[in-house]
Amino acid sequence: MGSEPSAGSIGRVTGAVRPGRIGEAMLAVGDRVEAYYAVPFDGLETIDRGAECVVVEHHPSLARTVLVTALPTSAPSP
Repeated sequence: MGSEPSAGSIGRVTGAVRPGRIGEAMLAVGDRVEAYYAVPFDGLETIDRGAECVVVEHHPSLARTVLVTALPTSAPSP
């Protein structure tokens, strides 16, 4: 694993992610777990503290910011 999170990385929300607000997510980076600013990928989603999230995009030039979406909790029914 590299020194930055990549798309598809799974983390945990430690500061609620909400539309128009910056949250926080803890992500594994190499052998460490680091905090990143997190914003909803679609600009509309709310992800509560403690929920798992998936990195959709990473913006290292924007002060360690990741765009995230909630990790689905179950598979959809066929």
